[in-house]
Amino acid sequence: MSGRGGGPRGPPRGNLQGGGRGGRGAGGGGRGAGRGAGYSRGDGDSRGAGDRGRGRGDFRGGRGGGGGGGGGRYRDNFEGDLIYNSGEAPEPPAADVQEKENALIRPHEEISLSGLSLDDLPLPSRPSYGTKGKGIVLRTNYFKLLTRLGAEIYRYEFEISPQLVNPERKENKSKPRTVNRRKTRRLIEQLLASNRNLDGVATDYSKFLVSAQKLPLGKEGIVIFTQVFWEPEDAGPGPSSTSHKVKIFNEYPMPLKGLMDYISTPPRVTSSSFDKSEVIQALNLILTRTANESPTIYGGGIRNKFYTYPTQDKYFDLGSGLIAVKGFYTSVRTSTLRLLVNINVANAAFYPAINLLGLMRRHTPNSANDGRSGLEAFISRLKVSHHYIRKSTSDPKSTVKRVKTILGFAHPKYGEGIAIRANAHQIRFKCDELKGATVSIYEYFQRKYNIRLEKPEDPVINVGSKDHPSWVPPELCNVEPGQQYTRKLDENQTAKMIDFAVRKPAENARRIVQEGAPMMGLSEVNQKLLSFGVKVTPKMITVRGRVLPAGTVQYKSQNRPTVLQTSAASWDIRGKAFSDPKRLVNWTFIKFGDNEVNRQHVESFRAILRNSGMNSVDPTPTEGVPAFLQGGRANEDSDDKKIESTLAEAAKRGLKMLLVILPEKNAYIYSRIKFWAEVKFGIQTICCVGVKFREKGPQYWANIAHKFNLKLGGINQTLPPDRLGVLADGKTMLVGMDVTHPSPGSIEEAPSIAGIVASVDGRYGQWPASLRAQTGRKEMIDDLDEMFGERLDVWRKHNQGGLPSRIIVYRDGVSEGQYRTILQDELPQVQKACEKRYQGGKLPKISIIVCGKRHHTRFYPTREEDADGKQKNPPSGTVVDRGITMEKGWDFYLQAHFALQGTARPTHYVVIYDKNDMNADQMEAMTHNLCYLFGRATKAVSLCPPAYYADLLCERGRAYLHREYNMRDNVTVTSGAKFDWTRAPWLRGVHPSVQDSMFYI
Repeated sequence: MSGRGGGPRGPPRGNLQGGGRGGRGAGGGGRGAGRGAGYSRGDGDSRGAGDRGRGRGDFRGGRGGGGGGGGGRYRDNFEGDLIYNSGEAPEPPAADVQEKENALIRPHEEISLSGLSLDDLPLPSRPSYGTKGKGIVLRTNYFKLLTRLGAEIYRYEFEISPQLVNPERKENKSKPRTVNRRKTRRLIEQLLASNRNLDGVATDYSKFLVSAQKLPLGKEGIVIFTQVFWEPEDAGPGPSSTSHKVKIFNEYPMPLKGLMDYISTPPRVTSSSFDKSEVIQALNLILTRTANESPTIYGGGIRNKFYTYPTQDKYFDLGSGLIAVKGFYTSVRTSTLRLLVNINVANAAFYPAINLLGLMRRHTPNSANDGRSGLEAFISRLKVSHHYIRKSTSDPKSTVKRVKTILGFAHPKYGEGIAIRANAHQIRFKCDELKGATVSIYEYFQRKYNIRLEKPEDPVINVGSKDHPSWVPPELCNVEPGQQYTRKLDENQTAKMIDFAVRKPAENARRIVQEGAPMMGLSEVNQKLLSFGVKVTPKMITVRGRVLPAGTVQYKSQNRPTVLQTSAASWDIRGKAFSDPKRLVNWTFIKFGDNEVNRQHVESFRAILRNSGMNSVDPTPTEGVPAFLQGGRANEDSDDKKIESTLAEAAKRGLKMLLVILPEKNAYIYSRIKFWAEVKFGIQTICCVGVKFREKGPQYWANIAHKFNLKLGGINQTLPPDRLGVLADGKTMLVGMDVTHPSPGSIEEAPSIAGIVASVDGRYGQWPASLRAQTGRKEMIDDLDEMFGERLDVWRKHNQGGLPSRIIVYRDGVSEGQYRTILQDELPQVQKACEKRYQGGKLPKISIIVCGKRHHTRFYPTREEDADGKQKNPPSGTVVDRGITMEKGWDFYLQAHFALQGTARPTHYVVIYDKNDMNADQMEAMTHNLCYLFGRATKAVSLCPPAYYADLLCERGRAYLHREYNMRDNVTVTSGAKFDWTRAPWLRGVHPSVQDSMFYI
């Protein structure tokens, strides 16, 4: 055999595969000196030119089981003051920005949406800025981006043709292959390095180029370069090199003055032709240029997150073959009168750069050949390198590095006689290079390369394709550095990642300023920025915030309402009863697996129920129901059948509520219990871990009691009348909506899950729900008119046939670019559902608030007296609606919770539709007070409960399709399995017996 490949081809073909990996290229450029002249301050001098702290419970997320490996081997200790101090007093918030913010306030304008295009749909103008609460000055992880007066940048698109035909290369006579992402990056690096006309250009290596000068396009507005592609290990072009045409076209001038004018002018009723997103995209390419061109910084597959890969002695081991890596996020943002750069810490799971066989051993230490271990999925698409191919026959010690991508293990589809996960002894083929001899892979490497495999019994990997497999023993491969793991971490890995990532606010602030900004090249002297007429100040800005009055909650004492004061956003309910406790009947407890929970433990729990105002009859049977589960992935099918039969028997007995006691946390077992109980048999279940139930005692039992009461239709806490505000008349229906999408590792074409919850009366303590599967990756809710109508029907049932006069929607899970899509796609469906039921009567006034938790804005106290607890976060109730908020729109950041560990993440609320004419103080107070109404906690939560409940609801839908969302090796990565809508185990709703309850809590 001959060629550049990595190993023998599988039968019936016997050729070696070529290919390899492109490097990051040189690139760089110095920092340069000199500030230049004529820069705008970006804050008014030159006008002309996301831990929710939510507590998800025992069984949310993870793949169940799994884990293994040691703890974190390395942790970087960063000592410093408890309050971040840059060495000098913080600059006061920009006065000119506040003055401009006040001037831009406009009253709401009544605008008809009919006849407007999507781009013209208006977002509400900010009616006012909030005034309530104690003032506070905060640092925030934003830096001023300054632009030179008159600066202009130019954006271009590029396209790369398939390889040009070289008549001297026989293999090029076939149809040329398209250029993949790795090769595209390498080609653009080579093009920029070899062409002086493109010096200093920034790029995303995918579609766009950004230049500070006009590029020399021809008369037709295009320029075409012929670029030779060669692998970095080849040290230059050679016989194996290919040529490509690179076309640059579509010049788009971007005067930065236009962006500065846009963020300095009042909101418009209709949009102008100016699209700020285009300029922001170009600025992001410029600001990430330094990191993009560095060979030691990795993008992790996400363009605005960059990571520095650790050396092996500093690996933080997550277990099961993964490590944790630190990095930073950066993004250009706009606000009133100025441009800002948001920088935040980022943490991600990566594959370690070690021998591939060693990685496989780490992932499954005792079962490398176990077909259900998930090993094939774990290493699929991983880039590996080998060094055994000789540069020349005259020097057998001189080898060349080749980089390949793993397709998977062996499979019968690759040829007759090939077994699943075949090893180096089992695959045999006819080899032309060895005079037509039929040899095994083991014999091939021994005879061809004089390599005697040490672990030939391990499965070989395919680094070729489905049609042209190329087999390589894993012991000869090394994992390339900088490859991010994008699938879901298991429960053990998640716990270790939290331990790695959690840092106090002051430490995170120091890392951002002292490590993040320099790593990204964000400074006032970086020539790569100055050449484009931009620079970044090295200090965090400060903003004004307010601490809203602490919330209060209402329970019962001696059968009368009693108001509880709160401290650090939490409260003590000892001696208090739920606001509306329910009686527990037709119930028992089930012990799945081997645990030691007995009748005495259950009786102690019932005492807690009584203290909470919930009376209960004896469980039936009184000793509970034992049901042994084998556990482990290999026994999932038999365990599922046991769960089904146990719950079927419970339903036959007429049981309506089950306390399910498990021997350990296991996401698969949990999901199957919920599926059978809620979808098939109509039984409410509450799951807990046996050792916790036995040992944690009253506090743990009280938490379970909260869930019992909610599932039974009770209400745990309410707001006192003086905290209801605009909700005081009891005629407002609060709604939460969310959509969750399939994660990496899901079956192909897996659906998304859409969920809606809504209050049923003016106490805001019960939130029944509607749940559907819908087209995968679609953010807008498909059946919203039907689902919303179901919520209105339930409201009417609880209110003597009446309907709400106001509807306030908290919409979770949408990005900034989808705000107007909600107005175009979802709002009309809500209005349609209302029109059907109000039948010509006065329609409700609707408001829609988007809740954003996946953002990177953080706040840091500037004074010790303004910091809360040991972590020194801002106080609970901190709200910020100035300084970094939208220049055209209505938004605010609210940290309602008290963060027990790490840096608090506020929630970003954006009002995208408001016909209830609330002002800023009303909107902020309502949202803050609602955060005290999360029914299963005695503390305020960081995400407003309607959205929080909707999030939990969607996760319950994921549990019903657990196998589809957590594909493992029992369906191989090469099988091509797809989600089958006609045979899916679940697509919508739950059993009628539980559909009007909070079954998902």
